Amino acid sequence: MKMYGIKTCASVKKAKAFFDENNISYEFIDLNKTPVNKDKIEKWQNFTPAASMLNPRSKSYRDLGLKDKKVTNKKAVSLIENDNGILKRPVIEHGLNGEEKFTIGFNEKEYNDTFLN
Repeated sequence: MKMYGIKTCASVKKAKAFFDENNISYEFIDLNKTPVNKDKIEKWQNFTPAASMLNPRSKSYRDLGLKDKKVTNKKAVSLIENDNGILKRPVIEHGLNGEEKFTIGFNEKEYNDTFLN
């Protein structure tokens, strides 16, 4: 399982604490040190549209004035590729026996249902 995020992000800290407390191992990829590329972002679109991966609370999102704009998935891929800071975090790639799954953001109920059941 891989967790993509930024160490200082509150949601990433909550996700890390959840996994650590439940003895769930994961590989952490710091987006500040290892940004995701266009291929990875497009792969994630198999699970959720790129536009829904944008974090409206991020500084980049606010600076670009995206609040009242309709962002296409193609534009969202470009935005994320150019600035991973605009990505909702954490992004978790997981699954068993070759099955790919994807979870974005932190929601304790969703994490309990997904990772503990």
